[in-house]
Amino acid sequence: MKLSNVLSLTALLFVNNAYSLNQNDAQHATNQLWDKLRGQGGCLFSKHLSSNAPSQNLAALWLRAVFHDAGTYDASAKTGGLDASVQLTSESSSSVNKGLPGSFGSLSIRQDIPISKADAIALAGVVTLSSCRVCDATNTSESPFVAFSSGRADATSPNLMDNLPHDPFGTVDTIYPGFQRMGLNKVDMLVLVTGSHSLGGAHAAISPLLTNKTFVPFDSTPGIFDNDVFKQVLAGNCVNPFDCTMARNADLKPYVQLYASNQTAFFTQYQASFEKMLALTASPLSQPIHLNITCFAHNAGQGGGPNGGGINGGGKNGGGNQGGGAPKAGGQNGTASGGGAPPAGKGGKGGKAPSHKGPGARRGRKGHGPK
Repeated sequence: MKLSNVLSLTALLFVNNAYSLNQNDAQHATNQLWDKLRGQGGCLFSKHLSSNAPSQNLAALWLRAVFHDAGTYDASAKTGGLDASVQLTSESSSSVNKGLPGSFGSLSIRQDIPISKADAIALAGVVTLSSCRVCDATNTSESPFVAFSSGRADATSPNLMDNLPHDPFGTVDTIYPGFQRMGLNKVDMLVLVTGSHSLGGAHAAISPLLTNKTFVPFDSTPGIFDNDVFKQVLAGNCVNPFDCTMARNADLKPYVQLYASNQTAFFTQYQASFEKMLALTASPLSQPIHLNITCFAHNAGQGGGPNGGGINGGGKNGGGNQGGGAPKAGGQNGTASGGGAPPAGKGGKGGKAPSHKGPGARRGRKGHGPK
């Protein structure tokens, strides 16, 4: 047998037997991840994380895991990328990845579903964006915000962490080469960095150079994936200084202005850039797999940041525990355990997050979940 035929057969076995998911298994894995985001904290904070974890923002942690895993990719050498190396001790213990290890347990998928850890990280990013983007009862979507393909192999050795662009005090000239190495352009850099800051915020336990507070949201809607972060950046409200650095860049400022005024334009570009990032892997990927992922209706009810609201609603200085917009945490007017009541029209709205009971998974599995 010719060597080329052997290599082709090996590649076929690699894709079809080891890592490629069928639609049914992919949907079941999706349902499991979706269930971990829905509920009381929704996309703002999670009951699935330890109470002493440095971050309770599971949705934001999942997005961060995708970037930190994919960000080591070298397009010319076809090395690194989305391969779950971020879960290896030598990488997870790095200061650059501080806060991520606490979320790895939430990425576990039932053992009878043959999904690699790398595919689980990618799928968690897809579920986050599809579930947490701004929507209401009139425009919930049952299709993913970004496409998911399977086939990523798990790394057995660490990647070069120095490849990961991560300096919040860097300049466009010093940070952009890292994105170029991945095969991404400047606009990809903008939306994948500033755009991803639509969810979550900075924590003193993780980023002490950015804040000395328990939690500071990046924008006024830290539990919703929307374009508010670009509005904050244009106003000079940058928890991560690199966001403002990019907004001042002559090449990027027009895009910041566009995305601040046109959420559809931001969503369209983020979708394209995130799908490019999901493809940063040396593994051959399957065709996109059809998935049903329901957006959490009334995500606006999760707009308030931990500690009492968003940027202008007490989030920077409010006291209390994480989840200012959560039940029993003060909501718009209360102080119960959320502290730092936001001014009228700002911060989070109290009340219970929507349940969105879905028909559950296939094979007759009952419960909550996307179709």
